[in-house]
Amino acid sequence: MTLKKVLLGTTALLGAGAVASTQAQAQDLEVGLSGFARSLAAFGDLDEESGVDDSRSFYFRNDTEVHVNVRGTDDETGLSYGATVEFEADTSSTANTDETWLFISGGFGEIRMGDEDGAVDNSKLGAQSVAAGTGGIDGAGEVASVPFTIQNSSDATKVRYYSPSIGGFQIGVSYTPDSGHGGSTENPTDNDVGQLEDWIEAAAAYKGSFSGLDIAASIVGGFADGENEGDFSGFQVGGVVGFSGFNVGGAFFTQENDVDGNNGDRDGFNIGIGATLGPAAVSVNYGYADNDADDSEPEAIVVSATVGLLPGVSLQGDVNFFNRDVAGDDDDDGITGVARLHVAF
Repeated sequence: MTLKKVLLGTTALLGAGAVASTQAQAQDLEVGLSGFARSLAAFGDLDEESGVDDSRSFYFRNDTEVHVNVRGTDDETGLSYGATVEFEADTSSTANTDETWLFISGGFGEIRMGDEDGAVDNSKLGAQSVAAGTGGIDGAGEVASVPFTIQNSSDATKVRYYSPSIGGFQIGVSYTPDSGHGGSTENPTDNDVGQLEDWIEAAAAYKGSFSGLDIAASIVGGFADGENEGDFSGFQVGGVVGFSGFNVGGAFFTQENDVDGNNGDRDGFNIGIGATLGPAAVSVNYGYADNDADDSEPEAIVVSATVGLLPGVSLQGDVNFFNRDVAGDDDDDGITGVARLHVAF
């Protein structure tokens, strides 16, 4: 919903000139609220899937966020600008926000700064792109604890740029000084074990339609230095083809990571198919990875579904048939599932 323009923070200490200045700066901005509330039930072989001993085999949990979206457009330059703050709203949350970022966009493209996804995570395509439910192999943690994709900078503080889309083609790049730094923390240290620095991520993407086929493809990758020693590099190629209510997606990925002497080399692939049937959607995802560090070859098949119940309300679910293939652990496969009520606003 859009809130009325409100002049904030006026007190007796503010003179008329200061009030007028604040009003002039904010008069063309609109503030909106959005977000979601989710209630989830998890069940199955959750200790084997998570690797956490004595995990409960059935429990409930919540996932709730409230997003404040500030947007404006300058009439003289045509530039759009604003900010987004995603507040965590669960009673157990120790973090006050998820992502916080500001942006400015125009004919040159868009620049974002803040705690936001990098070019890799924002532009990657694959099986998860066609998944129903909570997201298949990239969905709820109870069915997606093993990543079937390359490593990315997540929400570490960064700057990100995307070009305008020209003929369906678009490029993006992001720069993250410190993979372990986010929020308002001052003077982050420069020698943290296992962390990456000067992380550059890039993406090239395409979207188009031909003869009834909707096609999307991307290649994403990045490289970084370890804060102590070693370096990281990786790339992923993926795409989605849609036709007559069906979507097929897949990706191949590979990475090399010898930060702090670790052998983090890994590669793999994922593939999935999804279909939309009126108010319902279904999908099947498969993911496989080969991890050189421990010679493991985890894999998972995730069956997912979504049913719309009311405007903004849906029932979502996933069932995961997994094998984490942990070295020395014979009890690392099984079945887990989640059922989630999702309310978007």
